[in-house]
Amino acid sequence: MRYPVVAFVLGLGLAVAACSQADQQKTKADTRAASQDAQESAQKMGGDLKDSAQKVGADVKDSIKDTGADVNKVANDEDVKKATSEVKSALKDLGASVKKAAKDSKNNGKDAGDKAKDASTNTNG
Repeated sequence: MRYPVVAFVLGLGLAVAACSQADQQKTKADTRAASQDAQESAQKMGGDLKDSAQKVGADVKDSIKDTGADVNKVANDEDVKKATSEVKSALKDLGASVKKAAKDSKNNGKDAGDKAKDASTNTNG
């Protein structure tokens, strides 16, 4: 009875080992296929990302170029130059007016102080 049990266990072990080897081969093949799919997807995604980045870069470059041209056009416009000159002149006039007003205010304050001093001297004396 011992030999049939040993033979059965050995047979079962060989069957499991053979099935296990087949499963291992299938698992390896599935893993390789999944790995290949993941690699291809990553490469495609990387290529798409690179293309998108290049397109965005080109769009930004074009926008900056257009903006620079617009700024140049505005800066060189005769009306803008005239307006700039007028603003400078107005600011210069405003500065002179403020300076004169400050000087007049100082002089008026000094005169008022002198009059107050004279008035207090005349009443005391």
